[in-house]
Amino acid sequence: MKKTLLIILALLSFLMFSITVFAGDVPEGLLSNDNAQVFFGEVLNYNDNTVTVCPRVKIKGDVLTGTKQIYDKPCPVGNFKVIAGNVYLFTYFDENNETYIFEVTSYDTATLKLKGIQGDMWERFQKYLNDGEYEKAEQERIDKINATLTEEGDEISLTALLGAKKEKCDQIKIHLNGVTEGFEIDKEKFFELAEDIYLTDIKNELAQTRDSFHIIAYEGEKTYTVNMWDRCLVGGSRVAMYSAPTGDYTIKASDYEKLVSLFPEDAKVKLPPLNNPPANFLYWVINNPLEAMVIGIIIFVVCVGAIVLLVGYMIGRKRKMK
Repeated sequence: MKKTLLIILALLSFLMFSITVFAGDVPEGLLSNDNAQVFFGEVLNYNDNTVTVCPRVKIKGDVLTGTKQIYDKPCPVGNFKVIAGNVYLFTYFDENNETYIFEVTSYDTATLKLKGIQGDMWERFQKYLNDGEYEKAEQERIDKINATLTEEGDEISLTALLGAKKEKCDQIKIHLNGVTEGFEIDKEKFFELAEDIYLTDIKNELAQTRDSFHIIAYEGEKTYTVNMWDRCLVGGSRVAMYSAPTGDYTIKASDYEKLVSLFPEDAKVKLPPLNNPPANFLYWVINNPLEAMVIGIIIFVVCVGAIVLLVGYMIGRKRKMK
């Protein structure tokens, strides 16, 4: 009996130790697991069991932005109340694991701080975000997907696929997700980049995301179009033969990001201002001590100067009255 009890206790101890180790590896798991998701999302509805989210900006994973998604086991990290309508940072593995939710000081992954975190695990997660590790992992994930579609296909430059000539082109515009009003981008920078981007021919592949944009070159009354989807599928003239969005080329994820970097600010996703300005100001002071000290000294000197001038004015006025 005692032997059996000891075996059971040993097994329980082993299981508990294994879970602890796994739980502590969340930041690394988010990097290595291709199914993991990291994104900014707007909360539509929240309770202890589920959170309904509209993903707004993808950082890593197969995230469908602009759609309504339900995630199980929501777990806010830090002492805050999840409020519908606010945008938070989310991480997700699968239905068997918690969906972690974070308040952040910025939407810029290179500079953001996670509010209220404690412990080395979440500090590592923040460092990976700041270092751009999840964006790199996402590029690798997409390239692996595209590699499975590519069977030593022929290559073609983006310029050749587009078919427009720089010297004859009047302007280049980007149209997002079927929006009729386009955004003009720098023609010279586009053609310089497009000459060095090579696409690999594949069999017609159905796009599995709503995230897309269309490059349109205007040449007088003529237009030339190339379609791109977030999984780095590219559609040329053959796409017109299909009713569903279908890619017939792949592009490296890093080249896709270079194209997106040409977008003007107006074409990028606009997230609402972060809530709680006093708290955000406090975090800014904590994270920018030198700038805060300089500004504080300037404000102090201005205030002291104003007080001195006011006191001098009052003393001078009293003397005149005598």
